[in-house]
Amino acid sequence: MDLRDVAGELYAAAPADFIAKRNAAAAEADRSTAKQIKTLRKPSASAAAINALVREHPDLVGDVLDIGSRMRDAFASRDRAEIRALTQERQRLLQRATDGLDLSPAVQREVEETLQAAVIDPAAAAAVRSGMLVRALESTGLEQVDVSDAVALPVEVEDFPAPNPRRRKAATAERAEASEAEERSEAEEPAETPGERRERQRRLRAAEKDLERARSDAEATEDELDETVDRRGDLEAERDRLQRKLQRVVDDLTETRAAERSLRARLTDAQRAVREAERALRDARD
Repeated sequence: MDLRDVAGELYAAAPADFIAKRNAAAAEADRSTAKQIKTLRKPSASAAAINALVREHPDLVGDVLDIGSRMRDAFASRDRAEIRALTQERQRLLQRATDGLDLSPAVQREVEETLQAAVIDPAAAAAVRSGMLVRALESTGLEQVDVSDAVALPVEVEDFPAPNPRRRKAATAERAEASEAEERSEAEEPAETPGERRERQRRLRAAEKDLERARSDAEATEDELDETVDRRGDLEAERDRLQRKLQRVVDDLTETRAAERSLRARLTDAQRAVREAERALRDARD
């Protein structure tokens, strides 16, 4: 049993079935492989959505990732019209990629951030193409995305080309362009008062803390659920073992009862024969 093949099947399954399928695969593997299978982590909701996209819509994902090289060329040539057109095309493709997935706003945002990271960074692109993501990705555009714990199994080294200074420069230029657009947009809006700004920042900090707590609670609950499902799997296996043992005992008991009835019948016949022999002996003496 090949670990990579098993991982491919697990990360193609629905997240709700992941633990049960992982336990089943581990039960069929040898001890060493089973131990490795048990270490495969359940994907987050956003990672599972991207893994499904890679398998179900590979052409669409390929189009999204292809935008990256085209945008790098556009930034290198300072073709602002092409940059704007590609940015709009990227947004359309990202919208197509997430349409119909029935995701929560937070999960959809993580999906978009992961795909955007893959557009900018070849390492992230290779991780996405693997179809074995376990968490979302995020890129600053300045450093290579760290995917060491984001993929279930290591992606081939050749899929992770060395950082390209041109790519970093292009990403920086893209962010600068976006920042300029945001500043222009803000300049057109009425300036907020210091009090309004403080209140907005206070609400923002409170919302960020609430989000962090909610994510922490969700992760803890998910870990507890995984442990509970694993425990249930162990108990079900023990129940099945005991049921098989009980069936063997029932079968043995049935056979023993049949043997007992046969022996009692033979004993009755033997006792009758003894009594008849005793009568015959007494008659012979008389």
